[in-house]
Amino acid sequence: MLKNLDWVSRRKNPFNMYKYSFFLLFFLIVSSDSAATIPTVTPPPGWQVESRKMFSTENLYGYIDGGAELFLEFGFRELRVVHLSRGKVQLSVDMYRMAGVLSALGIYLAKCAPETPVKGVLPRNSGDRYQLAMVRGGWFIFINNFDGGNSCVPLMRQIANALARQIPDKPAAWPCSLPQKGLVKGSIRLVHGPVALQSVVTLGEGDILHLCGKAWAVVADYRVQNRTETLIRVNYGDSKDSRTAFKSLVENLDPYLKVIEKNDTALVFQDTAGEYGIARLSGRVLDIRSHLPIRPEM
Repeated sequence: MLKNLDWVSRRKNPFNMYKYSFFLLFFLIVSSDSAATIPTVTPPPGWQVESRKMFSTENLYGYIDGGAELFLEFGFRELRVVHLSRGKVQLSVDMYRMAGVLSALGIYLAKCAPETPVKGVLPRNSGDRYQLAMVRGGWFIFINNFDGGNSCVPLMRQIANALARQIPDKPAAWPCSLPQKGLVKGSIRLVHGPVALQSVVTLGEGDILHLCGKAWAVVADYRVQNRTETLIRVNYGDSKDSRTAFKSLVENLDPYLKVIEKNDTALVFQDTAGEYGIARLSGRVLDIRSHLPIRPEM
């Protein structure tokens, strides 16, 4: 880095110096802005901070036993943990900084569906007297009340609202739209890779839908004739990518799924329980419906 700076100074080119100064200023602005948006937990009167810890992508496994893969898939950046105590009563605040708004919303929906909002909490949230989860901007936050005492609920609400005031509210733009007829309220989830997909439906090994940590699948349940069906929809943004994903699905479909019929843009399959599914390719969009009671038409 010092060699590069010496090189710039030896050139004595005002334009080069201007470019360097501009990028340095831009870096400082971005860095200071990022630091300013990190929320801070301030202990209320009578409480004290027992510890403050930070976990990165390298050591997240040391804090989350068996759940780190999902966070990493959604785009985990860092975790800040603050332990508070008042005598024998303890709370912890786990603040996950994710890659962006969709990443934070995706992990929130994966952990909190169906949602049970706590009255008086301003940001989107779900919880009870033991645990309160909230999502705001690119942050997913857990507030844990270890003994579950009702006396701590107002404090959990207070901490959640205080953190929300420090985080810019950036509404998420959904990757693609979903049909509204029959949509089960609270059933929408996001998928960014194979770990999250496996919790929805088993289609095959690995990243069978070629999301590659870039594309987002939107998942939702629908009530159709007193039955629940599941829709997975991916807008790849490019028809070449969507065709690659469809080809991957056809070629790597799980052995327990029996192929009933297929062509260049559709695939009908059946699982061991006798339920059907269909994948349809339409331009940049791939739709997969599962848990169908009767064989769908191509």
